[in-house]
Order: sequence, then structure tokens, then C-alpha cells
Amino acid sequence: MRQFSAHGGLELYAHKVVEGLLDSGISVTVVCQDKDSDFTHPDLEFKFIETAPKTKNKKIKLEHLFRCGNELLQNLGDVELIHSQHCPSAHADVVTFHNHTTARLSKVGLWWEVLLNEKKRKIIPAYKLREKQDEILCRRALSLIFPAEVMKEDFFDNFPFLKGPPPKPYVVAYPGAAMRDTVEDSTLDSKTSSTADGFNFLFVGRGFRKKGLDILLQACAILKARNSGKFNLLIAGLKAKTADKLRLSLMGLDGYVQYLGFQKDMERVYQRAQAIVLPSRVEPFGMAPIQGMQRGLVPIVSKVSGVAESLQNGHDAILLDDQLSASELAQHMLNLMSDASLYEKLSRNAKLSSAKINWEQTVAQTIKAYEIALTVKNSGKTLQLD
Repeated sequence: MRQFSAHGGLELYAHKVVEGLLDSGISVTVVCQDKDSDFTHPDLEFKFIETAPKTKNKKIKLEHLFRCGNELLQNLGDVELIHSQHCPSAHADVVTFHNHTTARLSKVGLWWEVLLNEKKRKIIPAYKLREKQDEILCRRALSLIFPAEVMKEDFFDNFPFLKGPPPKPYVVAYPGAAMRDTVEDSTLDSKTSSTADGFNFLFVGRGFRKKGLDILLQACAILKARNSGKFNLLIAGLKAKTADKLRLSLMGLDGYVQYLGFQKDMERVYQRAQAIVLPSRVEPFGMAPIQGMQRGLVPIVSKVSGVAESLQNGHDAILLDDQLSASELAQHMLNLMSDASLYEKLSRNAKLSSAKINWEQTVAQTIKAYEIALTVKNSGKTLQLD
């Protein structure tokens, strides 16, 4: 993997899997470029890949990671399985894919985003290389892991050879709730009472269009134009640049939107909100809504995001039929703000549902993928890299 850390999406997922594997009695060697974690275990060791050169050229970074990573893995010694966290490798036996294929935006974006994305896929070297490296991972691996069914469908559609015959073995290992396992019962009461100062929506992420922040800001402008009542939008993960401040001013959202920048202490951020909004176009899963649900936040997410597969519309969440519709999103936000009984019902059920989403199931599915890979490996069959 690129970085061993408990912060971020891919990194947190991998960190929790490593913890669970060690708890299951499996020895783990983490091969990475950087380590930002003080986690230790008697059966855990680290091997470091030479840090990539400082450059904005993504193709150079991908080439470096592939070359140096493969050199290290060739000399790693006696290991039973090599598990790539979507890190380019010609040696991976198991791969967990954390990002959609380069084709995904062409299926879920605005018309001009589709045209632009297809052009990028054809002419930009980094896009072409990433596609090739994804293909190598898919062909080489003995079993595949996806964080949601929508991810599996994306890869199987983009790489038809995965459908076989025989079809490539895979498992779906949904992420767990990422912070503490339980939250005090008082959390829900404090959130309900705090709406007197305005209803606080939370957005977590760094992607303006892929994460749907553009649609969310449009929805906020609609709410303001309708005089829908006092509300605020908190944005965690992004700092307000000059262009962002100008955009808010032009949209009339000054005083309604607050950029929080990168936040390590997300507990404090979640305590400030009543709902978490993730209107993503491209979202392999999305752990932030689950984290928010633990604390009684109501999730509003697009149906094309992986996390939607773990939720029930109208029971513990609100699911967007059209991830590109600001008017639909605004109406859902208004319904939540104006209907106290709806909010309390969804908030309560969200908290209950989140208790069933845990890392133990993620680790169990990962071990299942290992068992599949070992069965194939021990059978003596070989895979051809075209």
C-alpha cells in the first residue's frame, strides 16, 4: 500500500483489516512508502518502498510505485500471500480495489463530464497507465475484494475477461464503522435540541464534483431562495480557497457555509451536525456516513455510492435517486429540516443500523478471499499475464 495510516478512507480500511488479521493469528508484513501510525503488534513488521519523487506528474509516481514495489516484493522472502490495497503490483495474489475504474465518471457524470472523461482516458498518460495497472491487478490476482457491489459491477463491466469463463472469484467486504464501537445514548438528545440554532448539514470529503459538493451547494442556494429556515453547511476536508469564497458570494451563501479544512478530530465535527450529506457521483463506499450514523446523524446519500447498499431509504437514511439533481437534494434536506418526527425516526434508526456494521465482517470476508486464493495457488494452476 502507499501509506499505513488510520486517517483517510483507503488507509483506514487497510489499517483496520491489518488489525483484524493480526487478531485472527495471521502474521502481517506491511509494504508501504510511508507510515503514519503508532500501531504495533508482535506479528507485524514493515518494509518500506523508496519514496516517490516530488512531482505533480501522476504517471511518474505510478511508475515509481510499480517498479520499486515489485523489486521489494521479489526479495520479501517466504510469504503465503501478497495482498495489494489497490497498489500497482505484478505479484498480488489478492487485491482490494478502493477506487473506481477510470470509466466510472462516464456512466454517472454530467454530459460534459462524460465527454471530458472519455477524452482524458484516451490522451492523458496517467489515466492510460492506471487503466493498464488495474488490468494487471485483475489478471494477476487469484481473488478480488470490493468494498461494495457497485464497485464489483464497475470492474466486471470495464474488464470483460473477469466474467470468464471461468469468472474471477471475488468477495464484497463492506467497511465497518470506523471510530469507536459505541456512542453514548445522550448523543441523540443533544443533536435534537441543538437544531434550535439552525439545522447543521455536514459534508466530508475532498472531491468537488466526484463527491457532489457542487450539487450540494446548488441545493443550499435553493433552500436559501425558498426561505426554508436557518441552516448551515459544514465542509470537512477542504479549505476555502479564493475561488471557493467567490463562489459562495456569487451564490449568496456567505454565512451559510463553513469550510473546516482537514480534521483529525472528526468526533468533534460529528457532534456539531444533525445530518451528513454525500451526493457523490463516484463513491466506492463512503465511511463517513456510517461514522455519522453512530452519532445519530441522518445520512443523505446518492444511490450510486457504495454505502447506499447498507442503508434503507426512509428507514435509516434518505437515498437520492438522481445524484445530479440539486432540486431533489434540496427537497430532501427541507423535509428533514421541517419534519421533526421524520428526523427523530431516521436519526434513531440510523444509530441502531450502524451498530450492525462492523470491522469484524470486513476481516471475515478478507480471510474468505485469502482462502479462495490459497486454494487456487495450492492447486498448481498458473495465471497468464497477457
